[in-house]
Amino acid sequence: MKKYYEITGMSCDDCVENVKKALMELPDVVEAEVKLKPQGVLLTLNESIDTNVLQAQIHKAGSYTILNSHGDGNGVNEDTPDIQRTHSFTDTHTERHEKPFGIDHEPGVI
Repeated sequence: MKKYYEITGMSCDDCVENVKKALMELPDVVEAEVKLKPQGVLLTLNESIDTNVLQAQIHKAGSYTILNSHGDGNGVNEDTPDIQRTHSFTDTHTERHEKPFGIDHEPGVI
């Protein structure tokens, strides 16, 4: 099974390696794909692992925190969760509807 977890506290490639090494020490972790941007890890697991166990393990590697998990235990399709937009830029900037590209003159005319 695969699960994606958001992580905070990583700032460099060494952090990524430290987190990966710590997680790979757990017996039910088959693979750990740790990313810096966005900060997170996609774990391939033999069996589900409690988030508290994962947190204790990565805490051994440094001041890292697991925030959330994504996935239902049957796998995830992407290595990062989908982000739902609740509004667009033009919804909050109505002047963009009135003037193309936010300019106050016709394109090509100065």
